[in-house]
Formats: sequence, structure tokens, C-alpha cells
Amino acid sequence: MLLNSDIIIGAFTAALTVLVYFVTRDLSRLGSIFINAVLIAMGVLSLVVFVKGLIKPERLKFFESAVERNNILTGVVILMIYLIFLPLVGFLPSSYCFYFAFNLYLGEDRFALKNIFTSALLTFLVVTVFYIVFHYFLEVPLPAGAWFE
Repeated sequence: MLLNSDIIIGAFTAALTVLVYFVTRDLSRLGSIFINAVLIAMGVLSLVVFVKGLIKPERLKFFESAVERNNILTGVVILMIYLIFLPLVGFLPSSYCFYFAFNLYLGEDRFALKNIFTSALLTFLVVTVFYIVFHYFLEVPLPAGAWFE
């Protein structure tokens, strides 16, 4: 079945924009500057994509095969688990676990020793750099985790 991809993506992005808007209203003024700018951009772009879908619809088959569908659904499940555990265990532990799991999942030979080592090293470097940049330089408050308060 072919679906109008622009309307679906535009509506999904608009809904995500509204959700993030309401979730981030308790941030400090400085903490919300970047988020508000991104939300404005997301809102405008979702509206543009939605209107394009009404004017010139592009119909696509979203998943070419069951394997592709399952890969995307697995990625979404991994992301949902991350988002559930982020406020509970905090930024660093949940991000290390999420990034490592996602790297392993996306790797060519998932459980080869080389892929496990590369994923672990990449996870440590990327998450640590993100933490240092956001926590110390940008002074963005990151979740500490309800389990560790």
C-alpha cells in the first residue's frame, strides 16, 4: 500500500514538536534557548512538509521488506527503552548502554569481537565528549537519575 509520506512525516514531526514543547517548559531560560530555536525550526519545517503533501503528494511504500520493517522497529524499541531509563538512571549510564546497544545492532557482524571492541570504544568516546560539552561548556542540566538522587 502506498502512503502519502509527506503528510505522515509532517504530522508526526508536528506532534513531536508539540510534545517536546510541553515537556521542556520547566527548563531555565538559558537551558531552553536552543530547544526553543529547534522547536521553531521543527514546527515551520513540519508545516512546509505537510503543505507539500497536500499540494504535490508523494506516495511511497514505507518498508520494502519485512526485514527492513523489523530493523526499524527494533531501533525504535531500543530508543524507547533509552527514553524510559534516561530519567531513572541518569544521562551517563543510560547513554552508555543505549549507544553501545545501538552500535552493536547497526554493526555488520554484530557479535564479532572486533565489532564489540569498536562499539565499546566509540560509545565511551562519543558519550563522554557529549557529556563534557553539554555539562561543562554549555552548562545544560542533564538528568541525574531518580534512582541515584
